[in-house]
Amino acid sequence: MAAYERFALILDSESAPLGRAAVRLIEMGIDVLYAADVDEAALLARQEAQRLGALLFPTGIEVARLEDLLERVCPQLSAGTRALVAVGPEASPERVELLVASGAQWRLPDPGVERELRYVTAAAMAIGHVDERRKQLRIPSQIETTVFMGRHRKDVLVYDLSRGGAYLAAENPFLEGSSLTIDIVLPAGRVVGRAEVRNANTADRLVRPDVPEGMGIAFQRLEGASEHLLRDYIEDWLDRFKLAS
Repeated sequence: MAAYERFALILDSESAPLGRAAVRLIEMGIDVLYAADVDEAALLARQEAQRLGALLFPTGIEVARLEDLLERVCPQLSAGTRALVAVGPEASPERVELLVASGAQWRLPDPGVERELRYVTAAAMAIGHVDERRKQLRIPSQIETTVFMGRHRKDVLVYDLSRGGAYLAAENPFLEGSSLTIDIVLPAGRVVGRAEVRNANTADRLVRPDVPEGMGIAFQRLEGASEHLLRDYIEDWLDRFKLAS
């Protein structure tokens, strides 16, 4: 399970729509601080200055409260307003305009979709880090395919995907160090090439307890336009979580 050096701060509302999200993030390996109001969030932000990697808040937040948040809490975020995540139904034009003008860029429509919750929070927390860390952020996927190790074939489900590799859900995964031929069909074309099994996740040896049985692979060589197809696919998926003015 991924480990993060910083915290995600959750500012909730009186109706507490983000309480469950806070619990799930902790269960998924992301450290969380929880605040019920801006005063509490500001106090936590001062205590953990520059260790706050993301700030999640409900899209229905009052404009005055949002302005208070931007002024008192965001300066303590390691990436400033770029690490804000508006959570919930689409915000009003007034709120979106204010957020975009401040430099905010993330929105998460439904915090109940756990894999999206984890991804968007992790992506916000990675802002300002080296490119390699961002490269390894994995987007959720449900792509069925077949991989080959020599003459041996295995039907797998591409459970998550990044520019650097993927996690393949499958029973009896190939051993670590195995060299695979991959062919992943994306909407715009096929990602074809070679990959290496970096870890095998089985019931008796859980390397990643947050995912089903399978194997993590690192791409070794991608052929033709595969790298560009993969990059565009990830960027298109990510656009769903960007604020728009």
